[in-house]
Amino acid sequence: MIKDVQTAVIESNYDWTLVKIVADEGVGYGECFFALGLPEVIRRLNPLLVGQDPADITRLLRNLKTAGLLTSPHGGVLQHALAGIETALWDLLGKSLGAPLYRLWGGTYRKEIRLYADCHGGEGLASLSSILAPRTPWWLGQEAGDSPHEVHPKYHGGRAADAFELDLSLYARRAREAAEQGYTILKFDLDIPNPHSRDDYNRTLEPQEIDLLVEVVRAVREDISEEVGLAVDCHWSLSASSGIALGRALEPFKLLWIEDPVPPESDEALARVINESPTPVASGENHYSAVQFNRLLQLGMQIAAPDLQKTGFAEGRRIAELAELFTVPLAPHNISSPVGTLAAAHLAATIPNFLVLEHHGIDVPFWEDLAADREGPVIEKGHVVLNGAPGLGITLDEEVAYRYRKRDEAFFGDTKQ
Repeated sequence: MIKDVQTAVIESNYDWTLVKIVADEGVGYGECFFALGLPEVIRRLNPLLVGQDPADITRLLRNLKTAGLLTSPHGGVLQHALAGIETALWDLLGKSLGAPLYRLWGGTYRKEIRLYADCHGGEGLASLSSILAPRTPWWLGQEAGDSPHEVHPKYHGGRAADAFELDLSLYARRAREAAEQGYTILKFDLDIPNPHSRDDYNRTLEPQEIDLLVEVVRAVREDISEEVGLAVDCHWSLSASSGIALGRALEPFKLLWIEDPVPPESDEALARVINESPTPVASGENHYSAVQFNRLLQLGMQIAAPDLQKTGFAEGRRIAELAELFTVPLAPHNISSPVGTLAAAHLAATIPNFLVLEHHGIDVPFWEDLAADREGPVIEKGHVVLNGAPGLGITLDEEVAYRYRKRDEAFFGDTKQ
């Protein structure tokens, strides 16, 4: 029987929002994709869970979704909350049965889950609040706090164009560092301040802007082995015509994909880029359901990139199975702590069409420290190794989590401090 549902937020490169379900059967952990007010949403869902059998996962999720039909039927903050709750329920069930999560879903195609390193804009640790404002985490011991006035309409993460100097050697160095850690696919951001840009709100790239982005990719490609694959992320910043033009300009570099070139609400614009760009397109992190992915697959989706901390495990599995019918591979989006990363790794283990899983924590100094009672690291040579431990295969080190907590949020039932 469920006794309580608690949350904690770790202030890392993003707000890692963790869910802890306490039950007679033990404790389960999950992780949600960040969102404004997310812990409060989960707190208000608590009455629908307390006193219930935690093994009735599908029924409980149906009840929770029904509760949000009028406010969040297709995605958003409620779905983020449900995804974290669902993962915690599966973790609890696996631990109570002494079985790893992948065993509950039919076994594995693989137990070493390939990762790609997100090297973002070439810099080191970059931390963003839930409104994508750049910040300095308080635990760094420097001047901390958000900078909401710096949120930029064009550049992901709010980097101000007048304070940005493009350093191609920085991109190349980051690529070498990640490759030396064993990552065989790297991804970089291309929605970066561009001195040739004339308007912060227009999504059209001028030829000089495209030329500069080509030089960024060239600097990385020429500095690392051809055995290392490359991808780029545009964070929904372009028009369809500019996405196509960029895809054509980058064709000589044989990128694995260009990610999210156009806004997620325009499936038709995405289809144009997919059908006319010679560079493959990955998309889907802002789509939550198999129904939504079915439309994208019908329009020609090439690489599906759902985020398990948005879709939840069961819906993520349905998306994967649907994509398999279209022979489309999955490269799941993932910016999570070890909790969310292991959840996505278990999904990756159980599907045939898995390609690679994102890892966005190579600069987070305490990432591995969050995993307690585990033999060896979570990540070895660019792979998550599933070790057969029950549930997610991780016991969260709550002392470490508390050390890096977000101080204005409750920590697993404790009051804000």
